[in-house]
Amino acid sequence: MPREVFAEEIEAFLERLDAVTAARVVANEAGEIERIYVTTESSRDDGTIRRAITSALMSQFSLPIDGWRVQIAHLEPEAHLEGFPVCHLVRLEETITETLTRVVVDLRYEHEGAQKTITGSAQAPPGQAHRLRTVALATIEALRPIIERSGYRPSLEGLTLMPFAGATVALAAVSLASVRTSALHVGAEAVVASEAEAVVGAVLDATRKPSRPVSPSGRPGKVRADRREQFEGIRQHYERLIRQDAGATAPPTPLEGEPPQSEMPGPGGDLPGYVSGPSVATLPAPSPGDVIRDLTEIRPERQGGAPVMREELRADGPSASKGPGRLSVEDAFYRRLVAAGAPVYIRCRDGYEIPSAIVRDYGTYSLMVEVNGIQELVFKHGIIAIRPYGPLPPDPGTLS
Repeated sequence: MPREVFAEEIEAFLERLDAVTAARVVANEAGEIERIYVTTESSRDDGTIRRAITSALMSQFSLPIDGWRVQIAHLEPEAHLEGFPVCHLVRLEETITETLTRVVVDLRYEHEGAQKTITGSAQAPPGQAHRLRTVALATIEALRPIIERSGYRPSLEGLTLMPFAGATVALAAVSLASVRTSALHVGAEAVVASEAEAVVGAVLDATRKPSRPVSPSGRPGKVRADRREQFEGIRQHYERLIRQDAGATAPPTPLEGEPPQSEMPGPGGDLPGYVSGPSVATLPAPSPGDVIRDLTEIRPERQGGAPVMREELRADGPSASKGPGRLSVEDAFYRRLVAAGAPVYIRCRDGYEIPSAIVRDYGTYSLMVEVNGIQELVFKHGIIAIRPYGPLPPDPGTLS
């Protein structure tokens, strides 16, 4: 080595490399480099980064370093909205009735020298408790096309009004979920003209703020799973149950993107409802006592499932002559929802909400709902409450 080199000088040099975000050099008592710890946001593989670091040190300082001494940690990229415009509120319309609260928000922004207007709407049950949250949801719906163009899906995580420095401040937390990460953005706006306008300003402020990875416990560092990935994991789990119930002798063909069947958790183990198929860890094969061989072990029912039971209990059905029947409270409620076609509010265990949906059909384990003209399958075990926006008509199929 032609001259004496200090660790700080090496660290400053390494941080100038394209793939290195930060570097720390640890030397032993003899002054020899023991370890080099590097953090990076690059998508390059570790081998490529190690070769770049060892080559740079050799060419700059004539320091031969073994690749195994270089330890690399990858950082998740921050959620950043590319080209997100500055939006301004131009119209806020609230319609409050005895059964419904509806909010329409119009935002305006400038794009390529022209003024663009985007509109979002949301509805919820009546009452002050739902009013401001509905305003925030309508604002997010207006921003959704712009945010999704950057590869993220927005959702409202929290909203509150609180006194601060002699004024009332609206705080809004908005999460942006992508394929790899979920980041939390928090915005604030002081109440000046009205609370509703302050909520809109807080949501707009949140979308322009820096983000940080969050975990369900609220501690930073662990990325929260995307809700759509959670529901996809639930769907794949039940499809595996159905394939097993069919009694096929050969192992079922895994879905596209799923690991082989030997790598999937058995249906008798923990429900993989909070991970997607590709991210399920390899687990040992379940013991025979843990495997559900028949769906009747979960909920015994007649051959054919819930739809057949509903057909048999119709007053004008072909099986009406078999005698009177009695639906469970749950099935009777779903039957009235399907017959009425009334909008309902659905709240799930993980915080996922469907403000307005129409129940089109129901089965033993799931509901088929329609949201803004699009059908969505929701599993019953993930639902906490279903609330109609008004009284339901009597069950048309009730037997005397």
